[in-house]
Amino acid sequence: MGTTEQPHIVILGAGPAGLGAAFQLTRKKKARVTVLELRNTVGGNSGSFEHDGLYLDFGSHRLHPACDPALLADIKELLGDDLLVRPRHGRILLKNRWIHFPLNPVDLITRLPINFGLGVAGDTLRKIFPGGRAPNGQPTFASVLTQQLGNTICREFYFPYARKIWGLEPEEISEIQAQKRVSANSIGKIIKKVFSKPSHEQGNGKPIFYYPRQGFGQISTAFYQAAVRQGADFKLQATVTGIEYQNSRLTNIIYEKDGSRHTISGDYVWSTLPLTILIRALQPSPPQEVVTASRGIEYRSMLLIYLIIEQDQFTEYDAHYFPGADIPITRLSEPKNYSNSREPRGLTALCAELPCNATDSVWQMDDDELGQLVLNALSTAGIPVTAPVRQVFVKRLRFAYPIFEKGYEKHFSVLDDFAAQFTNLLTFGRQGLFVHDNTHHALYMAYAAADCLKPDGTFDIAKWEAYRAVFQTHVVED
Repeated sequence: MGTTEQPHIVILGAGPAGLGAAFQLTRKKKARVTVLELRNTVGGNSGSFEHDGLYLDFGSHRLHPACDPALLADIKELLGDDLLVRPRHGRILLKNRWIHFPLNPVDLITRLPINFGLGVAGDTLRKIFPGGRAPNGQPTFASVLTQQLGNTICREFYFPYARKIWGLEPEEISEIQAQKRVSANSIGKIIKKVFSKPSHEQGNGKPIFYYPRQGFGQISTAFYQAAVRQGADFKLQATVTGIEYQNSRLTNIIYEKDGSRHTISGDYVWSTLPLTILIRALQPSPPQEVVTASRGIEYRSMLLIYLIIEQDQFTEYDAHYFPGADIPITRLSEPKNYSNSREPRGLTALCAELPCNATDSVWQMDDDELGQLVLNALSTAGIPVTAPVRQVFVKRLRFAYPIFEKGYEKHFSVLDDFAAQFTNLLTFGRQGLFVHDNTHHALYMAYAAADCLKPDGTFDIAKWEAYRAVFQTHVVED
């Protein structure tokens, strides 16, 4: 821009990435900010809501100690005493046995099925499958993990879990998923992780996480409230219906709010929308090869099935993981155990996660049917619900995870290159960059974007590209 006047940045989406950018831009007095958000609340999939006195999240969320130190310091300052330090205390159902998660040596020695342990030991000694190549010579999620971990861990844990989460056979999943989603992607790393002292623990050797007193979404709410105090303008329940462009610049954002059509323009548009949605909203329609590429990548959907149960606590565990094909859900969380809350008395909630596609028949099931599916699954797992179930309700997340299907990279590259042609457009966040990252990664992207806006109002593209190289090193924390 080259002037002393602050640029006007229109941010699309008030999830963690959009909120973090609005907060940082206004705190640093770098820009005038308007945020358009589809929902009537902020936080996106990292938000929370209250039900019967219970603070509930959209699935299982934690703030991991791996969070960037400067970002973590800001969160601690924003939340104060409401940011709790909690021990990790989950478990995995593996071959009908419960194994503590995160893994610990004692539990592995005493609880690990003997045939599973012998299989892992044999895989380690043999170091089979050199090269780890799929039949066509292209590495895949399956070939990379089989080479690094061996058959046993892959067959009994990672592969069935992958089928449930992404709806694909392991051989159909890109090798990038193995790099981004599996932090301990070798036997050596697993052994080191199990037998070494956690880098973040409470002094008793137990790994920790941070969790807000009023649900994970309290982090998003704190960023939102601070951004508003600093001058950011949020327009909630604003549905983006079109994005006009001319040559290499976006010109107008068209949105509907309160039954009326509105138009807004800015010096920059920073989008955290799913990249496919952004491309399809462009007017005029992009070239056919770009439209075709937008159909070549997809997001996995998620059914979150909540059971309100009339008891103080269901189990002592914060989360249960179910890799086996015999149980349809992938994870069960109990929010009261995340925050160590005792209130309300005589009532707790369970949140079951059921990944699917929006075209699957299960997506169309009603709440009662899905509630019964969860009850049956928990009975199969040996942890039946015995207390009265007061209520079952379901939240449907259309865009939960990016699906890294083999070959998706070429489609993403077409979309990413096309978006980069617009000199005033920035795409970032989980949905905007098509990455399966944690909330702290999305917030880090927001801080990085704000850092690239120079005092004269121009955007440092070279610096942003350097940051994007850093983003590619992010590994999802469970």
